[in-house]
Amino acid sequence: MIQGLEVCEYLGATQMVIHSPYITWDYHNLDNFAGRKAYQNVLDNTHATMDAAVKRAEDLGVTMVVENIMDKDPDIRRILVEDFHSPAMAVSIDTGHAHYAYGSTGAPPVDYFVRRAGNTLQHIHLQDADGYADRHWTIGEGNIMWHAVFRALGELSSNPRLILELRHKSGIPPSVEWLRARNLAR
Repeated sequence: MIQGLEVCEYLGATQMVIHSPYITWDYHNLDNFAGRKAYQNVLDNTHATMDAAVKRAEDLGVTMVVENIMDKDPDIRRILVEDFHSPAMAVSIDTGHAHYAYGSTGAPPVDYFVRRAGNTLQHIHLQDADGYADRHWTIGEGNIMWHAVFRALGELSSNPRLILELRHKSGIPPSVEWLRARNLAR
């Protein structure tokens, strides 16, 4: 993490994407333990791993945005971020990862991930998908409910960065045009 932050410092970057410590297994198993002990263990272990990096990020003015990878619970990363009590921690959503979780593991749809992140959301990887795999398709090729996603984004004041993260860079102009044609982007 520190090495990544040094790269941010060198480049003048203000955000660094890091991956969530949570997986689908956690969703189904953390409640197997008495009280909230298992949840607290994840928080404690994440602090033990990241406290020095979070402090360094604060000093550099970099925000580490925690991206959903195999998360099924749309609240759990927001809770993790809030537990740091630091402006250097925020939530990131990858729309394809959230849609995979929706289609394949029974998670809520992407717009719920946006709403549940609330104003801790500061970064989004936009990609389209079919709910079966992490496709990184051009926007409009999959079946993400984009109007619902952008309605949810419109409710926020955090103004998250929207980054097209597509398998092929040739998909960038068609994605932008698809979003513009539907009045979702300008």
